[in-house]
Amino acid sequence: MKLRIKFEKAEPVKYISHLDMMRAFERAFRRAKLPLAYSKGFTPHPRLIFSPALSVGVTSSSEYVDVEFYEDIPVQEVLRRLNSCLPEGLKALKASDFEGKFALSEINAALYAVSLAGDYPKEYIEAAVKELVNKKEINMEKVTKKGIKKVNIAPMIYNIKVMTKTGGGILLKMTIAAGQRESVSPDMIIKALSIHLSEELIVKHIHREELYLIKEGNSTPPL
Repeated sequence: MKLRIKFEKAEPVKYISHLDMMRAFERAFRRAKLPLAYSKGFTPHPRLIFSPALSVGVTSSSEYVDVEFYEDIPVQEVLRRLNSCLPEGLKALKASDFEGKFALSEINAALYAVSLAGDYPKEYIEAAVKELVNKKEINMEKVTKKGIKKVNIAPMIYNIKVMTKTGGGILLKMTIAAGQRESVSPDMIIKALSIHLSEELIVKHIHREELYLIKEGNSTPPL
């Protein structure tokens, strides 16, 4: 049995690392006594594959894990037992067979909601965002495995919408590159926007709303 589970990572656990989150799920599967399948060899590992890592301090309602079981079990039973053993802040939302769906490693885009601190006029931020996304080159310093290098992040910005939050304040909905091939963080987009404005924008909160495979102009979520 192969399941793709969509889960949330909320405020209580937003500062735990991706590795710690993976360990929490592995422990929860074991404590829930779910029939988790393991790889073969000298050091067997549970057959768990997670979506691209979420930055520390960011919340999400759209994380995914592919899991294999050695026997069938009702989906709702999996969710019930798993949620009873997950720590506060991690919650499985829904699940479905992932047979025939694209691999989580193919994810190449993410939708983020970025809340800005401060009272900025919407028109001011809209004009700056429009100018930024129309640039063919936005060279920023990015930390890689080989050190710090200059990267043109302009092709990694797919869309940014400027919205006004209920009660005031600016919310940016940004669809940007994410995944193994290339990625850019919301923080780097805000830094680029701050440089463009010659004014430091302060981020209040970042939330990942969805992950996608963008292919031939179509955006498809994992589940």
